[in-house]
Amino acid sequence: MCGITGYVLHETWPEEIPRETLVKMTNTLYHRGPDDEGYFWSSGTGLGSRRLSIIDLSPAGRAPLFNETRTVVVIHNGEIYNYQELRNSLIKKGHRFAGKSDTEVIVHLYEEEGENCFKKLDGMYAIAIWDTMQHKLFLVRDRFGEKPLYYHLGPYGIAFASELKSLVLFPYFQKTIDWEALDQFLTLGYIISPRTPYLNVYKLLPGHYLVFDQERNTSELQKYWSLPFPVQKISKQNENEYVETFKEIFFRSVESRLVSDVPVGAFLSGGIDSSLVVAAMKCIMKEPIKTFSIGFQFSDSHNENPMAKKVAQILGVEHHNLWVDFKDVLSVIEKLPQLLDEPIADPALIGVYLITRFAKENGITVMLSGDGGDELFFGYPVYRWVKWLNYLYHLPSFTRKALSDSLSLAGQTLQNSRLEKASVTLSHPDLVSAAYYLTGYGAWSVEELKQLKNGFVSIRNDRFVSSFNSHVCLPPLYREAIALLVTYLPDNNLSRMDRSSMANSVETRAPFLHPCIAEFSMNLPVEMKIRGSILKYLLRKVLCEVLPEDIVMRPKHGFNALPMADWIRSDLQFLIHEYLAPERLKAQGIFHPQVVETIIKQHMIGRQFNHWCKIWILVVLQMWLKQWIGI
Repeated sequence: MCGITGYVLHETWPEEIPRETLVKMTNTLYHRGPDDEGYFWSSGTGLGSRRLSIIDLSPAGRAPLFNETRTVVVIHNGEIYNYQELRNSLIKKGHRFAGKSDTEVIVHLYEEEGENCFKKLDGMYAIAIWDTMQHKLFLVRDRFGEKPLYYHLGPYGIAFASELKSLVLFPYFQKTIDWEALDQFLTLGYIISPRTPYLNVYKLLPGHYLVFDQERNTSELQKYWSLPFPVQKISKQNENEYVETFKEIFFRSVESRLVSDVPVGAFLSGGIDSSLVVAAMKCIMKEPIKTFSIGFQFSDSHNENPMAKKVAQILGVEHHNLWVDFKDVLSVIEKLPQLLDEPIADPALIGVYLITRFAKENGITVMLSGDGGDELFFGYPVYRWVKWLNYLYHLPSFTRKALSDSLSLAGQTLQNSRLEKASVTLSHPDLVSAAYYLTGYGAWSVEELKQLKNGFVSIRNDRFVSSFNSHVCLPPLYREAIALLVTYLPDNNLSRMDRSSMANSVETRAPFLHPCIAEFSMNLPVEMKIRGSILKYLLRKVLCEVLPEDIVMRPKHGFNALPMADWIRSDLQFLIHEYLAPERLKAQGIFHPQVVETIIKQHMIGRQFNHWCKIWILVVLQMWLKQWIGI
């Protein structure tokens, strides 16, 4: 695991970049790799790497790494889980290795197979390959987007980095705000790839690689992997066969993600996904397993520790409970402006930050998580909503409008924001735009955003729409799942996990995010994922083999259960005064102060009004604007 950064200048560009600039860009990523650093310089090219030593702790694992003739240079953030298998194959073909790291395998695999090599990698990674003979830079991102990679294109050439805070230090970087991207942020709480808060700055799409030609100063984006859309149902007949098939591929995935030369632990909330991961680890590992959960001392309803402890006792693992109070939460909030160089409004990252810091203090550098389980096996409430929306959007439009108007009137009369949200959902012209709105949970709708900004707004949600509509013959639940897998998963969930954990120099790995599991999931019948009101039906059935039914069938909890609504009414009011004061908003000229004030007043009244998400999104955006733009 590392932080990577670098640049390649067009061969006619008249100026060189001072070496100290690359050093600064690299050291900005110190938290991602506190163990070592390495650089490569040549005419018009610079590569920098910070190293978090996990596989091959010797100096031979220090990046950048080269092939035998030093014509191919690689830096790499992440892990290649099948590197030993690939290494053995390459040795048989005559390649010579200087060390035993997974990064060196990438060098020789590229040397052997060129661009086709990316399809053979099983892992999470952001890779930069500089081919000195072809004068080409290859930037590669893993299939699901577990590891971030940003790049900036200009007349000078290309610059890239694991995080924007490194890229903004590049001399030719321009902080030109992409207001359309920020409008999208207000409707979702995150920005969908490839967009970023800045114009001409992009996130490399998951499952893609970019080729930059130094001689021509051109770039070309290529896709090397796509989600395996359903082709045919798995050739099984009953539930038990589905269970056994899943167990086989899931255990294989967990085992591959245990490869490490440093201690490996796991998140354990007591929920379905993390419990399955830990149960599989227990079957595979001979060493004691350390697991971690978090609980808030001031709230029984926002506390996963008791259930996590109960599951840990049944599974027989060494569990560690982290108890936090509001001071701990506040300490993370104070770090958010620097931590979030791209705004992410998901407050779950506060819990992830605290628990990974706790794990690091207990000697753990690698943690396995349950990320991906909800998207692949229908674990979110939004799947239930989309199921009902599908029926409602088969009704005539005038019927939906009448229902929407009735819900709106009831919401205003009863002062119930949930009814108002249901009204807004049904007011959308089609199923895909309604599904997009629901994906943002309590964020700003397009109509609300027009009032907030006092005029025209532009929401480009083409990646969500194209994903949702990519296979119109599929059931809407699968279309929603596909859209979430290419937007919400990489741009919210995996981003918050990466930023929070890497801030503590902890690597997280997600066994659910294996291509074989994705293929299995996408070909699984709907009734094996959601049955009646039961979400993640198959996973619950598997887990019932090792845990009591009362644990397995309990409602979803996890990191999302932070008491944000109450905090904003009490302990976090100071953030409203600091970032959403009418005087500040008037001076900025971005948001309508009266609209913001109305939302805040309604939320403070309480009762059925709950606007914490809208308020928090505004606060996070204001933090970002102040820290990174200076306004």
